[in-house]
This record gives sequence, structure tokens and C-alpha cells, in this order.
Amino acid sequence: MHRLASARAGVTPADMAFIESLLAGEGDGSLLAHLWTDPESVTAILDLKEIHRALLESPVALPVSPSLYFYVLVRHAFLDGGIDQPDLADYVAGVLVEKLDTRPDRRPGAMPAWITHAVDFQSVIQSSHGMLRFHLEVAAGDQFLVLTGLFPEFLEHRAGRHGAPDTGFYESFARQSYRSASNRSGIGPDTRELLGLLAETFPLARRALHRMSDRCLF
Repeated sequence: MHRLASARAGVTPADMAFIESLLAGEGDGSLLAHLWTDPESVTAILDLKEIHRALLESPVALPVSPSLYFYVLVRHAFLDGGIDQPDLADYVAGVLVEKLDTRPDRRPGAMPAWITHAVDFQSVIQSSHGMLRFHLEVAAGDQFLVLTGLFPEFLEHRAGRHGAPDTGFYESFARQSYRSASNRSGIGPDTRELLGLLAETFPLARRALHRMSDRCLF
């Protein structure tokens, strides 16, 4: 069974302590009673603008995990971009945590971070079958979600100088990878629904990530 990336699964006790101290000053500390037990409460608390503002505006490094940081930033970027499904933000933020980590990605089918050409994925995907092909398709979608969302200028520069495909090509390739993966047999309904939704909303998600990166990351 494929393990979906999840940023919220990586939220730490230190993150909770940070949120508690932040919301205590806003008079909303009572909301934290349901944080670990009710998924809707988790979403509601992490959607609070006070948390988003604190992550953006603090002049010092905050004691929070990459999981909390990326989830809050992606969630608010997606909401601003018209994507309101929290599970999509959770997955995409989890992908960013994994892809931007310097350690190698050890998930089945994950490709090395330095592989940025679609042909590198196509050659191995076309020769694979079953669940291996599924994992490779998800890895391809993840790779080009990050590249087209955070580094479109790099892709356009390479296209202009070396005749490589442009951002639109990689967006199309990533959408097709997610769509194909969502149609594979042997995966759960939640995985099928999420990957299908990623394929459908990919252009909106990519643009939201680009705006987020301009504002928050680079």
C-alpha cells in the first residue's frame, strides 16, 4: 500500500507548544483541547491567520518543524488560490518537506533529486509494471510539482538556452503522471481520490506554490 506524504503527520510536541503559547496570547487556547483527537479541529486551528502571520513575520527563527512550517504556508497559499481541500495541502506540504530535505528520499519508486528531465522518468516508467510503475508515476508527479511550482524560472531558463521543454510541458507531464497513478489497481480509495484531485487542480496548485515561494522562501 502506498504511503501518502503528510506534513501534519510530522507535527511535533514542540510545534504544539509553540501554537499553544501563540494562541494563549490571542485568547484562543481553549481550542487546543481537541487538537490531537479531532481532525476538523486540527484543520481549524492550523488555518488560523495568527499562526500563518507568526510564521511569516517573525524576525527570528521559530522553534517549529519543517512539517508545520510548510503545511501552514501551503494551506494558506492554496486557500488564496481557490483550493480548499486540506488533504491536498497536507500532501503537497509533505512532498516539499521530503524533497527539500538534504537526505535521500527512501520511498519506493522515488527518484534522486537531481533528475529533472522528463525523459529520465519516461524511460523507467515505460519499462515498469504494476505497483512499481505506480510508485514511479507518483514520484514523477511529485518531482515536477516541486520544480514547476518553486523553480519555474530554472525550467524556462533551461528551455531558452538549451531547447529543453518549458514549464507547460512539465506541468502536463506531471498531471498525466498523477492521473495515470490514480487509475492503477491495488490502491486505496483515499489515494485514488487525492491523486485524481492533484491531476485536476495541478495548474492552480503550481501557481499557488510559485506565489508562496516568491513571498516566503526565496
